[in-house]
Amino acid sequence: MREKHFWAWPIASYLFLGGLGGGMTILATVFDLFFNKGDVFALALLVAAACVGLGCFFLIFELGRPLQFWRVFSAQKAILTFGAWMLLILIGVNAVNFSFFTGWFPWSGMAGLQQVVAGIDLVLATGVVLYTGIMLSSLKARPFWNTPALPVLFTVSGLSTGAAADSLLAGIWPFAGTAEEVASVHEALHTLDIVLVVFELIVILLYVIMMYTSSNPTAKRAASRWLSGSFSASFWGGLVFVGLVLPLGLYALGGAAAGLLAPVLAIIGGIFLRFLVVYSDDRRLFTGEECYWERLPKGDEAFMEAWE
Repeated sequence: MREKHFWAWPIASYLFLGGLGGGMTILATVFDLFFNKGDVFALALLVAAACVGLGCFFLIFELGRPLQFWRVFSAQKAILTFGAWMLLILIGVNAVNFSFFTGWFPWSGMAGLQQVVAGIDLVLATGVVLYTGIMLSSLKARPFWNTPALPVLFTVSGLSTGAAADSLLAGIWPFAGTAEEVASVHEALHTLDIVLVVFELIVILLYVIMMYTSSNPTAKRAASRWLSGSFSASFWGGLVFVGLVLPLGLYALGGAAAGLLAPVLAIIGGIFLRFLVVYSDDRRLFTGEECYWERLPKGDEAFMEAWE
């Protein structure tokens, strides 16, 4: 039986950027609505919109027919359509929310209206972060994805990478406040990211162990690749050590250099996670499918593939 990946790197990039942009927006709006620190995260809102927009570009690229992209928005009852609309609206609302902090527009001083927009932003971003995991977990033919634990894992990762990216952008233009305000936000974000990274590490290990001990041989085969197979270097080295353990150590060490490097590594860990998951797309065989493949004439596989 021939093996092809269901999706490739554009979808992995799309899921990462969607989770990153959603996580950045959630934390920026929470700091805005509950701690009155929205101006510190103004640029983060704009960058989050750009990340989501770039992710949408990768999604259209993966479809293979870029000029037919509008069909993604018109397919009824498709989770991809629901997600595409949420992503599109989030980009627009983020841009509007950012505009309140520039002072360039007549509505810049309308604090009440800005808070309403921030509330809408928060709801949309939460939907986008959850959607990136739900989209994969809804595919029943892929046992490694088809679990409610995947949206939890992607949500924690989206918030962690969002906190990391927000800490890198907090206090940059158009913020015009004091250095003390920025320092207090950095401290809060680093503390929050420590909690999120520890939680993510626990969830990832439980997720892989759950799949490895699963009665489903397809899920177990995918988990085996993570633990000791062809993906083990990316899993243990890229995701666990570089993306989780090293940032934890740097956050604990403290200092300006560690405060810059740790968020970058946490974001790299988010990239490793999405690529590992997307490429663990082993498909469950249908009833009688194995017998079908065994009965196909041998030696003609290249012809059969070209003919298909």
